[in-house]
Amino acid sequence: MKSIREQFGVTLADLAKNNDKILAVSCDLRGACKLNIFAKKYPKRFIEVGIAEANGVGIAAGLALNGFKPFLASFSSFITGKNLEIRCSISYNNSPVVIIGTHGGMIGADGATQSGLQDISVMRSLPNFHVYQPCSNIETAQIIKHVSKLKSPSYVRIARNIVPEFLKKNYKFQFKNLNTIKKGSKIAVISSGPIVYNCLKAIQKCNDKDKFALFNLSTIKPLDKKIIKKKLSKFKKIITVEDHTVEGGIGSAIAEVMSNTNSKNNILMIGITDKFINSDTPSNLEKKFGLNIDGLAKIFKKI
Repeated sequence: MKSIREQFGVTLADLAKNNDKILAVSCDLRGACKLNIFAKKYPKRFIEVGIAEANGVGIAAGLALNGFKPFLASFSSFITGKNLEIRCSISYNNSPVVIIGTHGGMIGADGATQSGLQDISVMRSLPNFHVYQPCSNIETAQIIKHVSKLKSPSYVRIARNIVPEFLKKNYKFQFKNLNTIKKGSKIAVISSGPIVYNCLKAIQKCNDKDKFALFNLSTIKPLDKKIIKKKLSKFKKIITVEDHTVEGGIGSAIAEVMSNTNSKNNILMIGITDKFINSDTPSNLEKKFGLNIDGLAKIFKKI
């Protein structure tokens, strides 16, 4: 099985066969971000800026404003840390750059500072930006194809994880909407990225699993508020689960949508709360923060 980041690299190289406007900009992490696949096939369309994310942002913005489609990739914590440059060069100018933030969430032994836990919060706040997070390889390929055609800037959060493919072969990415992974009657569980798989397996461990619906929020911004309100209004409780800080993450996005309705939904947000994480294996980190399958099952069984 390929990891989600490997699927990104393969898909980008495949798309570039028929689109010579696609370029790749690397920040000295071509191997970790899987831009090495693109670089090997298209060395003349590959730009290495070194450990200089701010410079990469400026180069990508200029290329995009001149008709190219640059994919700028780095660790999510590093690239979104260049908020000033992204805001002024890409967001303000509505420059259609695709920023790929890899190593979001529980990335493991790469290091505490490398773990992207605030990136969604940062990128959701920027005008003109679209924000996405695929949950599996099938959806990764579809989202990368989608953003390659956008005329707006976009941020795609790409996990380091290897996630068993749990989506059907005929799965279709739904722009601006919640994609139903499992139907249910009383409780709506909403997640994004590799944690969607953990939520699905946790629900399957519950004796009363039929009361749980599971939704995949792969478009984090923009959202079709009208459709999402309609989908969620029938549920008594909403649970959001994310490998990201709950401040400004997908839980906040859903709460913002539901806040202007007459719905009495109680929203429980599960994620990281105002802290950094340690370096450890992804499985140990998920266990520590209750985001592994057993930890989530324990929470769901109490509801």
